[in-house]
Amino acid sequence: MSELEKEIIEFGTNMFESFGLDNLTAKLITILYFSPREVSMEDLAKKTGYSLSSVSNKLKLLEDVFVQRIKKPGTKKVFYYMGKDIIKINQRKIKAAHERQIHAIKNFVPYMMEKYKNAKLTEEEKEIVKIGKDYYQQILKFERILEDFEKQLEKHAGRAK
Repeated sequence: MSELEKEIIEFGTNMFESFGLDNLTAKLITILYFSPREVSMEDLAKKTGYSLSSVSNKLKLLEDVFVQRIKKPGTKKVFYYMGKDIIKINQRKIKAAHERQIHAIKNFVPYMMEKYKNAKLTEEEKEIVKIGKDYYQQILKFERILEDFEKQLEKHAGRAK
């Protein structure tokens, strides 16, 4: 691995870890983003210093939003590639969070509120219900912010090159 690659991996890893990502995820994202072409899982394991199993498990989690799995004809090796358009990457990330997390919250919280609406609750349980209601209202506000942000990203997608 060249000195340039080492410095980029160190910088990117530190940056992404400061955003709360674990070390392996930070390294994988950095390596794949700065790689001009697809990288084999074996090379990712070597460059990160993690086992093939750890790399494989982490890449499965990253596949939906960040990276693409590529199979090449004539080889059993698996390769990965990451697009270079940060706006599109973040669009996918926000859309996935919106669809998975917010949708789940919007279904679960009202169900729980309805279920316990007329129940005899302790004072602590009443506080929990109140926190749940407040949480739900905040999620609705956050959803509107995300939707506005998604529109802004959509407006700017493709411009940044």
